[in-house]
Amino acid sequence: MVRIVLKKTPFQAFFLLFSFYIGLKMAELFDTSNTVFVLDSYGLIFREYYALMSRPLTNKKGENISALFGFFRNLRKIIEVYNPRFFAAAMDSKTKTFRHEMFLEYKANRSKTPDDLHAQVPWIEDVLSALGVRVLQKDGFEADDIIATVAKKCREEGRECRILSGDKDLMQLVGGGTEMLVPAKFGGGWQKCASDEVAAAWGVPPEKMLDILTLTGDSADNVPGIKGIGLKTAQKLLSEYGSLDGIFEHSAKIKGSIGEKIRAGKESAELSRRLIRLCEEVPLDIASLDDLRLECNFEAASQKLFDYEVPAVAKSYADGLSHAGVVAETVKNKGDYKALTDVQSLREAVDEILSQKEKIVAFDTETTSLDTLTTELVGFSLAWKAGAGVYVPLSAVKKNDAFAELSRIFSCKTATVVMHNGKFDYEVLISNGFSLKNASNSGELSLFDVDECEKKAIFVPDCKIFDTMVAAWILQPDELGRNPFALETLSEKYLHLKGISFDEIVEKGKTFADVPLEKAAEYCAEDSDFTLKLFFELKPKLAENGLLALFENTEMRLLPLLSQMEIAGIHLDSAALKAYHGELSEKIVQIQQEIFDLVGHEFNIASTKQLQQVLFEERGLKAGKKTKTGFSTDTAVMEELALVDPVPAKILEYRAKSKLLSTYVDALPELADAAGRVHTTFLQTGTATGRLSSRDPNLQNIPVRDDAGRRIRSAFTAEKGTVLISADYAQIELVVLAHLSGDEVLQKSFRDGTDVHRATAALIYGTSAENVTSEMRRAAKTINFGIIYGMSAFRLAKDLGISRTTAKGFIDSYFAQYPKIREFIAKTVADAEKNGFVETLFHRRRYIQNIKSANKIEKAAADRVAVNTPIQGTAADIVKLAMIAVDSALKKDGSGARILLQVHDELIVECPETALERTRDIIKREMENAVSLSVPLRVSIESGKNWGEFH
Repeated sequence: MVRIVLKKTPFQAFFLLFSFYIGLKMAELFDTSNTVFVLDSYGLIFREYYALMSRPLTNKKGENISALFGFFRNLRKIIEVYNPRFFAAAMDSKTKTFRHEMFLEYKANRSKTPDDLHAQVPWIEDVLSALGVRVLQKDGFEADDIIATVAKKCREEGRECRILSGDKDLMQLVGGGTEMLVPAKFGGGWQKCASDEVAAAWGVPPEKMLDILTLTGDSADNVPGIKGIGLKTAQKLLSEYGSLDGIFEHSAKIKGSIGEKIRAGKESAELSRRLIRLCEEVPLDIASLDDLRLECNFEAASQKLFDYEVPAVAKSYADGLSHAGVVAETVKNKGDYKALTDVQSLREAVDEILSQKEKIVAFDTETTSLDTLTTELVGFSLAWKAGAGVYVPLSAVKKNDAFAELSRIFSCKTATVVMHNGKFDYEVLISNGFSLKNASNSGELSLFDVDECEKKAIFVPDCKIFDTMVAAWILQPDELGRNPFALETLSEKYLHLKGISFDEIVEKGKTFADVPLEKAAEYCAEDSDFTLKLFFELKPKLAENGLLALFENTEMRLLPLLSQMEIAGIHLDSAALKAYHGELSEKIVQIQQEIFDLVGHEFNIASTKQLQQVLFEERGLKAGKKTKTGFSTDTAVMEELALVDPVPAKILEYRAKSKLLSTYVDALPELADAAGRVHTTFLQTGTATGRLSSRDPNLQNIPVRDDAGRRIRSAFTAEKGTVLISADYAQIELVVLAHLSGDEVLQKSFRDGTDVHRATAALIYGTSAENVTSEMRRAAKTINFGIIYGMSAFRLAKDLGISRTTAKGFIDSYFAQYPKIREFIAKTVADAEKNGFVETLFHRRRYIQNIKSANKIEKAAADRVAVNTPIQGTAADIVKLAMIAVDSALKKDGSGARILLQVHDELIVECPETALERTRDIIKREMENAVSLSVPLRVSIESGKNWGEFH
């Protein structure tokens, strides 16, 4: 079953469909039932590779797949438009050809084929074989000779021949039932090139193409021709004397320099003619042209293309119906999905799940909204056999009864519960009253109303949890596209299945509670079914890539903790922010007036057009990069301009204060719940390095270096009877760098507990630590952290306001003092080039795009990512392990202390005032011993009544 989805505007769709119709009509101009199509494979491979040269496509290993992508996208169009019954792909010889024996300098001018292009040829041959396309290749002969041989056989058998190529050498074959299809200049595709088209393009008919090419030569192939004879002269000579032989017969009569060139170039011309003339007697490994019959195995080709990570093209082969502008999406066969409307049926289902040797069950919830704290749970689904699933509506089965059955699954130590975005499901269950408490690991289970456990949000399952969204992210953290880890996206990518969309069953303005039971069951049970199938796809991939331990021991143990943190929230003093609103608003007005005074008139600062006029026209500042609306006024440009003019500096200040006002001061009070607590969402899959990110609101991005940021953080307070604790890792990324690089000098600084930035300054400035000034320390700190992010001398010079020469001297001096850091960087980049990925200390993997790119800018950026990722990723892993350890220790202690926030290297903990000292000791102990490194981890601990009091 196939659904066709137009993904263009109506006009574009009409145009594309009309073009497709015209293509079909063109294909009908000749009967293709006996026609042989032969493709100049390398011509298409090279064309598609270089078409994407500036923005190459890569797989997760960073390998270039542009040629593979373009080749099979184009081939699919050929098959759709021309429906060839007989088809061959001609390939060049893997060895030197007879032409090289004839002329050693043949093709000597050609540059070496790029390695990342050459590597794709075997992949293309592999997919061609799977598709059922016959590849014709013979050592000693070029693809052109193979094509010429096929064309001759077609003539002998009275068959039509269609050559797909843009190579002018092949035009000598046109005629007598042979035509070329050459790449269209506009809109892609192919266009007919018969005798008339050859004559129009070259001024001679096909039978004279050998002569004209002999006269002009071919610099690309290093075919000499006759020196000094160009196309127009060659056309004139052939028009007058009929042929190349005719020209030489009358060469004595040809006057002037042309005659001299002809007479002097006869030997060169004879050689050129032998090189250009195509061999029509290549011994092909086919009994007859019938061996080229094409019976496409789209399914096999699609699977190969998925394996080579070209999913968009793979889908078109899977469906067998795609064409330009129209995407065919596979729709799964209907599964065995049903609703369970009584508790006895649910109990029997759970009994069946728990009776399995491998107790693997997928679980999914359906709600009235995406706000996990206020949403109503409508129902849930379970799937434990592929292709089947059940839906439990809470309108039919009482919630307490349903939760009692769920608790049997979640408390089973030998069960694995598979969820997609499990954190969402966790929070929905908790906010709807499901709380699972394992009392002292005794196995005793009890259910609590949500009001009773609101403070602790207890839900610590005994079963194993497997989150397919997190698993897919770990496998490919840099995945691009809209919602790359959504269930529907992953189902299409890994399962090649298209499910029912939410919009298909929930009308606009309605909720899932309004969906009829039959449709609700099909939709929700299908989600669990897909989730179960993804489990069987993703778990082996995690194991195969050495990622299963990271997934199970870090990410899955962190998942319920993040849910508890989000539900707990942090208390906000809204009155303090409202008071700061007036103060900050006045400051913004003041800065605005200062800008107007500097400029000499008022204007709309938020208007890009008016700002461009002020900066680049009125003040005559040098414009930087250009956008669709004129020269850019983004932050990077304004920072550059601020070095030479006060207005851009004030603009930046105005923007920063205005953003604080709208994003935090005005917005945060609106987000607080009835208890005055703000609940952020932590994104477990939000970064490629493994760091957690925060949104709605983003509490990790409040500025830390200015008073405005401190004022905002001060509004986050401890409730009565509690205190906030900040636990912050000291320079954790530099600690990680010291461990990974093994640099003894840097390690010594951390072991001795010295100020590492002061120590670095002393080394690069060649002075004692006592003589290091604050300016020198600042420069060293910039270098220390800049090295992690691949800072160049240009950037360092800009940040420190020094010359590029001085900055380069600092960097050279840094590496001279820390030689193993340079070695670590070089080895990391080399390993990335070899493997296509880098790893953290805990084997978190990130595939590095463009690590082998020929583009210097892209390569430099990839190198920076390759070096930074193991450092930042390892630090992120350490913080996550510390969170798990701290949470476990606090729960064991039983004081009620709990983690509220994680802000990169810092944890914010809320605890009773009576347990402050004990909690501080627990946190420090667990964080400093979360992992064992060659250098010590150190944590600074602070406590107070609000977040703004810390560091």
